[in-house]
Amino acid sequence: MLMKALFAVLGMRWWNPRFMEDYTTVLITRVYMPRRLIGTEDGYEVLRHEAVHIRDCLATGVLPFVLSYVFLLPSVLTFRAFWEYRGYRETMKVELERNGTISDETLEWIVRRFTGPDYLWMFPFPKLIRRLLRRTRARLLSRHHQD
Repeated sequence: MLMKALFAVLGMRWWNPRFMEDYTTVLITRVYMPRRLIGTEDGYEVLRHEAVHIRDCLATGVLPFVLSYVFLLPSVLTFRAFWEYRGYRETMKVELERNGTISDETLEWIVRRFTGPDYLWMFPFPKLIRRLLRRTRARLLSRHHQD
């Protein structure tokens, strides 16, 4: 009910029409996830990503976290991209644990999340986020191969 209200109030049908069917989100410590993901490997990956947001919210404080996440959307002037980068780094870790690598396709999928309408164009600098993700992948791969 709450997510449907947010979907309507934020006018998401115009910039992220798939939100209610395809997206998982967290409000403080409550996770809202599409039923089709529950109990699946993809659902596990999403929960790992969302767990980062929960930890960040609790460590930062609910009000500062929420304000830093949404103030002055889309997000070039917020910390939303920072918080999402932390979550997607965890997504990359899950892929590495599963497959022993992190694919270029995964990096490009994340780039599209940052630079496209799904997150309201939160970081409209594709070259910069791609470079950051490649460095992150290199660090994660290096650590993985050392273990």
